[in-house]
Amino acid sequence: MARGICVFGWYQQWRRKRLLVTPLDPAWMDMIQSRCKPFGSLSSEQQTRLVNDVRIFIAEKHWEGCNGLVVTDEMRVTIAVQACLMALGFPGVPFERLLSVLIYPDTFVAKATRQQPWGVVQENDEPRLGEAWYQGPVVLSWKEVLEQTTGVQPARNVVIHEFSHLLDMQNREVDGIPDLDHTHSANWVPIFEEAYERLVRQARLGRVSVLDDYGATSKIEFFAVSSEAFFEQPQRLRDEFPSLYGILNEYYRQDPAAWILR
Repeated sequence: MARGICVFGWYQQWRRKRLLVTPLDPAWMDMIQSRCKPFGSLSSEQQTRLVNDVRIFIAEKHWEGCNGLVVTDEMRVTIAVQACLMALGFPGVPFERLLSVLIYPDTFVAKATRQQPWGVVQENDEPRLGEAWYQGPVVLSWKEVLEQTTGVQPARNVVIHEFSHLLDMQNREVDGIPDLDHTHSANWVPIFEEAYERLVRQARLGRVSVLDDYGATSKIEFFAVSSEAFFEQPQRLRDEFPSLYGILNEYYRQDPAAWILR
């Protein structure tokens, strides 16, 4: 079994090297630059790494259109560059365990199971813009992705939101706390929980925040909403929630607020 894993790893590396020596389609480069807002502020090393990660991500995932949608290169590149940007500070190829990305033309309906306070479990159909499953697919609305990456909804990013859930799932405990090393874990919980409770209070009072009110529904959604703000509105997040920005900066090993200054 170990020999089989070793052979697969060798073949995977060989295949990736072969992919990256082939010329990049200029249309892909144009899309990467236009759909990745901070691309021009990245260092040349970061730009090269991002482009290579996008190419590998697209090649190694299964892409499937739903409800008759035909998946195009524009869809693959637009989604991949958002996911790879948020993982740019991590070592290795991002989201290697993810196998499939499913894309709907617009809002889709999914089953939601909820236990009521009196104990009854109810299953309802709920409209969704995206969802992520542990060791399963990421599901996205293309209309939502396109609007958010072309400036119609500049403060939101459903790709980052759903891929944040994948990061949350890496330690097999879906609780809003991703897999942390020992240097970060001590500070994470008190800062994270204080910021979460602050958003809950602001939401109850109807106060507008850099963090979407949806983050107040649970700590799971709070991590995803915070990650959206970290990449989409970094300066405002740093001003309003400096400690939260700090732990996200340490976790993602990136400083998006500095991209804007550059």
